[in-house]
Amino acid sequence: MTTESIFQYLPHAVVAIVIGVFALRYFKHGGFKGALFGATVESAIGEVAGSGILMSSVVIKVHKLEGGSVGVEFVGKSVGRYQTMPVTLSSTETQMLITYLQMALANPDAT
Repeated sequence: MTTESIFQYLPHAVVAIVIGVFALRYFKHGGFKGALFGATVESAIGEVAGSGILMSSVVIKVHKLEGGSVGVEFVGKSVGRYQTMPVTLSSTETQMLITYLQMALANPDAT
């Protein structure tokens, strides 16, 4: 086997490894969302719909994850597009987010 033939199969091997890692996370954490968060989703807590630009919408979903962490999922939808961005927060990070949101509500003019 020559060096050229090895490099010929390298992109396929990389794609196979990425798919394999995601498949392992999928089965280990019980589904697509669990794989994205890197932890099993114990329950969905709720969601808040926000306003988007023109014909788009944004939904923020909160999930309780295994191990006491919190999963926040940002879902953006518009014509022909769907995008999700999962964020996993520890207990401390969740408390910081709550504090910042409460501060923003208490003093909307602060910068």
